[in-house]
Amino acid sequence: MDGLRNQLLDAAARILDENGIEAVTIRETARQCGVSHGAPRRHFPSRAVLLGHLAKRVAAELTEEFDATDGDPRRLAKIYVEFAARRPHAFDLLLRHDLLEASGADLRSTTLPLVARWRDAWCAQNPADSDADALARLTAVHGIASLVSHRAHEVVGLEPEELLGRVLRSQNFSERM
Repeated sequence: MDGLRNQLLDAAARILDENGIEAVTIRETARQCGVSHGAPRRHFPSRAVLLGHLAKRVAAELTEEFDATDGDPRRLAKIYVEFAARRPHAFDLLLRHDLLEASGADLRSTTLPLVARWRDAWCAQNPADSDADALARLTAVHGIASLVSHRAHEVVGLEPEELLGRVLRSQNFSERM
């Protein structure tokens, strides 16, 4: 049974990456696995549950990428933006709490540790900054990632690395206001 569950999640991830969130359905996931459209319902009784488990998988993949670094906040930011560029639909899924609330997957238990990890890494390297300063910088990094995921940065000719460099300067936010 776990083999089919993993097969279904693999298929859902491919559909997501190729065609976006709206294309991920139980029926299409089953079709791609060569099983009846009712077979996935044992593991994923609704589309929301399927998307919730898929989002947890995506968050775990991002966590693994973070784990492969030394925890430097600038590298974490770069990984985050690169992930958004490489897997824009997966990045978007992580933010679709409107779709995921009914999933029962408790996505926040996976994503909030990523936020805390960023905050702690930033504050360790920038002790003059508060937690709020670190979270404000993360918000700016997230904005850059969002622009990159939709290729909107190209319209105005901004390079993500340059934007990250400006956002991640080690000057306390409150001193600049």
